[in-house]
Amino acid sequence: MLGLPMSRPLAIVLTCLCAGSRALGADDGCTPVGQSLVSGAQLEVPTQLLRATAARAPLPESVEIVADRLERNPDGSQVLSAEPGGDIELRWQGHTLRGARLEADANGNLRIDGHFGFEDPAIRLEGEHGSYGASGASALDARFELLQHPGRGEAHHIRQTENGELELDDVRYTTCPKDRADWQLQSRRITLNLEQERGIGRDTQLRLKGVPILYVPWISFPLSERRQTGLLFPTFGTSSRNGVTLTVPWYWNIAPNRDLTLTPMIYSRRGINLGSELRLLERGGAATLLVNLMPHDRLSGTTRDYQRLDAEWRLPTAWRLNIDAANVGDVHYFEDFSQSSQASSTVFLPQRVALSRSTELWRLGAEALQFQTLDETLAALDRPYAQLPRLSARSRIETDTGWRALLQAEAVNFTRSTGITGWRANLQPSVDWELLRPGYYIRPGLAWDYARYQLSGIAPGATAAPTRSVPQLTFDAGLQLERTVGRDGGRVVTLEPRLLYVNIPYRDQSALPVFDSGIPDPNFVSLFRTNRYVGGDRLGDANKLAVGVTTRMFASASGRQYLSATFGQSFNFATPRVTLPQEAPDTSRRSSFIANIDLRSYQKFSLRLDLAWNPELATTDKAQVAVQYREAGNQLLNIGYRFDRGSVKQIDTSGAWPVSKRWDLYGRSIYSLQDGKSLDNFAGLRFRSDCWGLRAVMRRSVSTRSGQLETGVYLQFELTGLSSVGSGADTFLQQSIQGYSATKESRQAQPFEP
Repeated sequence: MLGLPMSRPLAIVLTCLCAGSRALGADDGCTPVGQSLVSGAQLEVPTQLLRATAARAPLPESVEIVADRLERNPDGSQVLSAEPGGDIELRWQGHTLRGARLEADANGNLRIDGHFGFEDPAIRLEGEHGSYGASGASALDARFELLQHPGRGEAHHIRQTENGELELDDVRYTTCPKDRADWQLQSRRITLNLEQERGIGRDTQLRLKGVPILYVPWISFPLSERRQTGLLFPTFGTSSRNGVTLTVPWYWNIAPNRDLTLTPMIYSRRGINLGSELRLLERGGAATLLVNLMPHDRLSGTTRDYQRLDAEWRLPTAWRLNIDAANVGDVHYFEDFSQSSQASSTVFLPQRVALSRSTELWRLGAEALQFQTLDETLAALDRPYAQLPRLSARSRIETDTGWRALLQAEAVNFTRSTGITGWRANLQPSVDWELLRPGYYIRPGLAWDYARYQLSGIAPGATAAPTRSVPQLTFDAGLQLERTVGRDGGRVVTLEPRLLYVNIPYRDQSALPVFDSGIPDPNFVSLFRTNRYVGGDRLGDANKLAVGVTTRMFASASGRQYLSATFGQSFNFATPRVTLPQEAPDTSRRSSFIANIDLRSYQKFSLRLDLAWNPELATTDKAQVAVQYREAGNQLLNIGYRFDRGSVKQIDTSGAWPVSKRWDLYGRSIYSLQDGKSLDNFAGLRFRSDCWGLRAVMRRSVSTRSGQLETGVYLQFELTGLSSVGSGADTFLQQSIQGYSATKESRQAQPFEP
């Protein structure tokens, strides 16, 4: 029968249980072996009973047959049969065949009449008629179930081909549980390749609850969750900007380390946008290439395109190549096609190529960086410089006595279409001594900063080659204390105070241009920077002391962190005099007070707080608060507040929650208190059964830098077993709702309880 591996003669071991009490050896066509059932003896029968040559697999050494009667006919055929209401049974190498009557002709072809059942490690069948011979195996009016994959159905005719595939004619196929076929593929023919775990359907209708909703002349689908080539879940939607949209991704599993996703997106008002994502994972590195092309946009009358390459590659002789480059054909591309409000407000696209090489003594680098400016209203003097190239070298030497020497050097060519351009060379040698002991460290250090420029485009009378030379003195020290707390010492609490003293004398730097320097955001990292500016064009004078303390709580056994709290502030002993153009001098004696608190899984609550508070003005410069309640990946609520004085004042709420066994609700709202309007709102629902699901999302968000709003509705239909990778809707929700995952997974660790 199906899967019966035969290609040469074999010896068959037969146990034939005849009815009644006939005498052993009676010549009536049946060989009674009632006594052998008691003694365990078995009877050899002629090998031509089950001889065939169709299958490729090697033959089993024996087939065990249990039957009531064995009849030998004059034409050489033999018949195995059972008493009324009973079944014969054949067993061999994990295969089982049951039926009321089986006939084997002289050529070894098998035919089973009446209801039969067959099972092997891959499939289970029930049918009315079956046969097996040189042309393969077949069954009529059969029901089938895949035992290693979630597939089942019924077919008028099932055939096993010589290459091991199953061909099913007039078939209904589903992955739904038994007796609950919510959806079916009704097809003229489906071919199942169990080895490749792939199915191919021809002339196929997709039926939901018995109603046909889609016809396709050809369809390919996976039989398992293994990564495979095929169509992914389509998405249907409509938006006020682009009209009706339909996205039908196709995934190509090129190799275990390479794949390609083609994503044609049809916009009723614009045309077809051809998207693709190529991913490579080689021994030498990894790369991802994104390409989108709309040959003709009916609204703009132009070609629209977007490309991005992200790659990291190891080259010979310890060199490493990094590429992170993006480009759009027009500045409005993200406004028209992005489904993220952050992407639609993108101002600059970086294009970076970097080479680096690390040895025990040196780290060398060469980099080219430029930006594509998408905001056309931005003045030319406000646009970033290209760095073509940036050359850097770094060397570090350490001794066993605690002395360390560091040399950093770089040369950068800053170019732009307008304004001052030119080269900047920086040289920064330093030396420090570290006393590191259990529980504390002390690290005094000396450094020297030298910078020289070679400029063009300067004002008449200005210096074309200004320089800067400044010494630096630092003293860094800290304690690292810890103790065990809680029941049986299950938690560890640390106390980590730190202080940093910096002394940098004043040097007039007003003649130096500003290529890449700025003021960093107030946070704990910038609090302990020796230079209060980022970039190499300014070195701020300083006579200050920064003080901070961090405390943490984590599990002793796993190291999982429950709590981290950091507080810090710096104090100026002299008023800084170095400034950037248009920057007012800072006359305050104290910096902003910095606080960072990260509390995780406290009775299912988590809290994140970042605060910069100005004690001189008693005002908040920057704040970000996020609170999360999380029962599971699909059952959580988030509320957040973000404040940046003069620019941002927003409330961000999001959540996902199951309202019944099969229905989930989710949504997000970002409201700007600064502008008095919503920036991004969406709400959606998800229905999921045992074998199919439906998602619907309605969204209204800012889609242009001018603040124009766009409304969209998106639908996604999911059929379990017809897609080989996760859906795009899950990715969108994971990016939009902090902590969301589609499944109700168990928590990875026990929450912290008081």
